[in-house]
Amino acid sequence: MAGSRASLAGRGDGVSLGAVNAPRLTRRRALALGAAAGLSSILSRALPDAVAAVPGRQRRSFAFDLAPGAFGPDGRTAVLSAPRPFDLLGARTAAAVAHLEVRVRSRAGRWSPWVPLDGGGAHRPDAHAGEHATDPVWAGDVRELQLRAPDRPAAALRLLLLSLSAAERRRGARASQVARAAQAVTDAPPIIPRAAWGGDQVVPRAAPEVGDVQMAFVHHTVSANTYTPADSAGIVLGIALYHRDTNGWNDIGYNFLVDRYGQIFEGRAGGIDQAIVGAQAQGWNSHSTGIANLGTFEAEAETPEAMEAMARLIAWKLPLHGAPVAGPVVVVSAGGTENRYADGVPVTFQRISGHRDGCRTACPGTALYGQLDALRARTAAIAPVVVAPVVGLTLDPTPASLLYDQPLILRGTLRRGDGTPVAGQPVFLQKQGPSRWIPVGTVATDAEGVWTATLPWRRSGVMRAQASVAGTATVVSPEAVVACVPILRATARTTRVRAGRAVRLDGTVRPIAPVTVTIDKQGSDGRYRRVGSVTVKPRAATFRASVTLRRPGLYRLTARTGGGYAQVSAAGLYVRAVRPGASLTPASPGAAVAGA
Repeated sequence: MAGSRASLAGRGDGVSLGAVNAPRLTRRRALALGAAAGLSSILSRALPDAVAAVPGRQRRSFAFDLAPGAFGPDGRTAVLSAPRPFDLLGARTAAAVAHLEVRVRSRAGRWSPWVPLDGGGAHRPDAHAGEHATDPVWAGDVRELQLRAPDRPAAALRLLLLSLSAAERRRGARASQVARAAQAVTDAPPIIPRAAWGGDQVVPRAAPEVGDVQMAFVHHTVSANTYTPADSAGIVLGIALYHRDTNGWNDIGYNFLVDRYGQIFEGRAGGIDQAIVGAQAQGWNSHSTGIANLGTFEAEAETPEAMEAMARLIAWKLPLHGAPVAGPVVVVSAGGTENRYADGVPVTFQRISGHRDGCRTACPGTALYGQLDALRARTAAIAPVVVAPVVGLTLDPTPASLLYDQPLILRGTLRRGDGTPVAGQPVFLQKQGPSRWIPVGTVATDAEGVWTATLPWRRSGVMRAQASVAGTATVVSPEAVVACVPILRATARTTRVRAGRAVRLDGTVRPIAPVTVTIDKQGSDGRYRRVGSVTVKPRAATFRASVTLRRPGLYRLTARTGGGYAQVSAAGLYVRAVRPGASLTPASPGAAVAGA
């Protein structure tokens, strides 16, 4: 079966791998795949296809599906022929496939080495769940491929292929010239900017998030090592398109990429001198920068040129943010399915660590992981001495609590160590989430270094401000805890009801939260004693509760919500349960309002 060949030609249906701002959006019919050489039960289905304007190409991306039966007894598929050339491929499965590998055949008829289609789960945003999509593999203008998996897949496998134009592949020479020009105006090593490798085509889905940089994670891209210096820009562009459009991330996951020839590429947008949060190490993105090596380094070591480029990059990047390049650092895990540690666990890392140190992955490969000690030594030899941060960020005292939807006014200053203001600097406002700090707004400092922001306050939480000033450490303000006091209204439909029957309460609660109605009955001594409670979990701001009053007597019904300093109670609603035959004289409904 391994020597047979199946055609994938036909009318194609693609996964959205095109640019976000594609000129037109079409609907294509599913790719009709012929069953050949034992390739039976191949699936097809219609998917939206984003069509990009790529010179000389009908579409940038296309896809096809393979059923489990496509893998023969030896674990291999037939030789598959795509309807047109492609440069990069990946796979998406309903369930993870162990030891899935791919090889491609060049136009000259030479097969590449087998390359693993890695599960890719550990390269992702901290909060991303997603499907089992592999990391992308660079193929480089080929049409034929073959897959193998010793443990044949139990579910359908969708192959995702991406085509680049000839012009996009030829960006490499120009990119190096741009990097050398950029070095003349910065202390950074030569870094090829996004526009030079085609990043201007990969518009981020959302504005970049800013964290802090305490360490660097080293990765590899799990692709073939047989590429030329001119190929690298196209490889980076392909990875960026795959990360954004196939994986659904905001942008390329890595902060930087390095090729085997020592070329450094700017990765995720936002500024090479900023503490941009990537999607490169789930659970650690907010506190690290991620550097990916183009290639696979499980058995083959990285080149001296790439090692020197990484050393110079890290020796510049970490001190820029006030972090030393050597020694241990404690970082708190943000958790995640691919993280080795649970949310909230403090973990000690080396300042330069491999991806496998924090996540369940073999990245950056056994050979490159064994080179990290040499990388640490070289980086420490050339890095500047890190001094204490020279910028201070303050946050003025805030109220302990605010009524729901009232404006929260935050103020503070950003000043250098000598007291001079930092003017026109973005200040990022963040609210603490379950596993990470979530951006909620951005303001700029005025001429005096003062910043002011107003936010609607609708949920209790912890706030802080953060700034990343070029040439200094990323700084954060003290934290402020502000409770949100709910607004709770409750009314009873009647003030008298037959014993054993229910009385209905209607109300509103903001923010939406569970409401508990406590039931107190008056005793013969005039005191009220708790006899029960009813809890409702509204899906909207309105709620309804049904309270059964089992015995005759006077009851006090009290609606409550919230907790701690933000707990509120509506005034008691008094309802009398009467014996059978007693009068139910109509009365005006009772009403109570709390928090208003």
